[in-house]
Amino acid sequence: MSTTTQPVKHHTAADLAKFEKQMKREETMDAKNLKTAQKELAHAEKAVRKSEKAVDKSIHRHEKAAKYEHKCEDRVKEAEHKLEDAIKNERGTAKDIVVRQNKAKDAHAALAERKVDLQRVEQQQEINAARRDERLATFSAPPSTTTATGPSAA
Repeated sequence: MSTTTQPVKHHTAADLAKFEKQMKREETMDAKNLKTAQKELAHAEKAVRKSEKAVDKSIHRHEKAAKYEHKCEDRVKEAEHKLEDAIKNERGTAKDIVVRQNKAKDAHAALAERKVDLQRVEQQQEINAARRDERLATFSAPPSTTTATGPSAA
């Protein structure tokens, strides 16, 4: 490095005015660029806030949907249990119908048997009543009128 100094140049008033004008223009551009950068930063911060808010809303909607899904699953399980109970009940009542129909059939058969038994008893009662009447008639009839076809002939 050499230590040579450069000669100092003296500027004219026009050069000074031109220089000040240039400096003012640069200062204005710097201020304008700073203002633009600040606006862009504000827009970026706003976009970040909006996106964070959107994420929060999405999380909330997801949690709500998951909760509703679980609620629906519970309802489906409950409905499946009710369906199973209804199927068991229907099968049980179908078996009950068959059992009761068989009992009714047996009761009808027993009733028919009882009717037949009653008819036999009534016929036997008529026969017994006729025999009693016949014996009474022969018992209370005078002995002289007894014929050979009466009870003593037997």
